[in-house]
Amino acid sequence: MGLEDFSPEIESSEWIWKSNEAISEVSEKVKESSKKAAAWVKRTKQDEQKAKKYDFLLAWFLVKIIVDKKYDFILEELFKVINQSYPSNFVLWILSLINIDISNKIRENINKELINFSYKSKEIKEFDDTNIDLDIKNRINYWIEDIIDSVTIEYSSIQTLKIINLLENDKEIIVNYIANIMFFFLKSVNISITKNKALNISDFIISETLKSIKKLNIEEV
Repeated sequence: MGLEDFSPEIESSEWIWKSNEAISEVSEKVKESSKKAAAWVKRTKQDEQKAKKYDFLLAWFLVKIIVDKKYDFILEELFKVINQSYPSNFVLWILSLINIDISNKIRENINKELINFSYKSKEIKEFDDTNIDLDIKNRINYWIEDIIDSVTIEYSSIQTLKIINLLENDKEIIVNYIANIMFFFLKSVNISITKNKALNISDFIISETLKSIKKLNIEEV
């Protein structure tokens, strides 16, 4: 059997027209796919550039806290979060509560007002969110604001979609991490907090972060 034996069921002229139409359709699909691929590459490069400065800051701070025994309490949960592939800026902003220098360093990067904080209770007291010292209240409020800003200012579409997926489907690790950071911070200023209350506040922070993220106009590439 050769080519001469081929006999399409439609008229030749109709077949040629439909073939040209199909080619045109495929060509358009290729163009569209190419545009999406190019946009993805561009977005990925932009994301990489944004991430680099926070990667370096996180690495620098990790070296500092790993060699300091007082931070041992938070390391296990911290490494779980890093292994879960949360973006470094998000991890770092959460971590910033326990070190004013790193907090101000990253606030400086996005032109935010620097924080002055030197409070310490003269006696150990229980955390009470209905009657909390103004210095502590302001510091925690700045911290929550910073966490939300970390994923809404100069945000990365790719990383933001990843964060949404993690926070909606597997948030236990990040909730424990935030609770541990809060516990560590309050203990350093002579304030105790129960595990349940720390977890509840942590869950609230995640809820507020998700609300803010979902208001963003996230590009689909």
